[in-house]
Amino acid sequence: MTGLLDTTQMAVLHDAAGELAAPPTAAEVRVYMRGKGEWAEAARHALTLPGDAGLEELRSQARLLATRLGSCRIVVGAEDPGSLYGILDQQGFAVCLLDRFDPRALEGIRHGLLANLRPAPATPPRPAASRPHAMAPGRFFLDMAAAKETDPLFTAREAILVFIERTPFTHLQIKCEHAPRWLESFALVTGLVLETEALESGLKLLTLRQPAGRDEAALVGQKWYDAGGCSCGG
Repeated sequence: MTGLLDTTQMAVLHDAAGELAAPPTAAEVRVYMRGKGEWAEAARHALTLPGDAGLEELRSQARLLATRLGSCRIVVGAEDPGSLYGILDQQGFAVCLLDRFDPRALEGIRHGLLANLRPAPATPPRPAASRPHAMAPGRFFLDMAAAKETDPLFTAREAILVFIERTPFTHLQIKCEHAPRWLESFALVTGLVLETEALESGLKLLTLRQPAGRDEAALVGQKWYDAGGCSCGG
């Protein structure tokens, strides 16, 4: 289903007895219109699908149905494993299935469709302090103290590992209160050199650097950060 959807009219498949039907047993399509919160029947169209209809016949019937329904692009019917619903979906219809029909159920269908059509809320951008920034070609710096103050979602694991996954670098310097517990073993696994310097402020300056002769993009493209994993140790 693509494009804008008019949720004020719906086409319901009925059998000869007036009960909700699946395409093979449907005898007619009733179009219901919404007015002031209530739904009322507005039109009826005959519908006959041969039991042995092939794919081309079903496509032809779907095109004919679309022409008859005009701007109505919501079809309600009983569950059916056949192909017609799939063909209607390809033609831009929203197909909704019910166990039994009551006009009052159309309002619930409408609310569900409108909820699905609403765009997902935009994720606010993370503060710039949450990620390392360039100081010089190949050299980057991350102030973890500043990041924690401005970003309540900040974790050192995400900031450092995502950076290493995506960014060529020669040196990454990290100012922090203490080194993340996992960082030393990570450096050993990846071959990075880890150096630690105590600052007069009482903080530490960590330096992760590529070993001599290794390309600065050596670790780019490898998966290091697991969003579902533990972020213990900062």
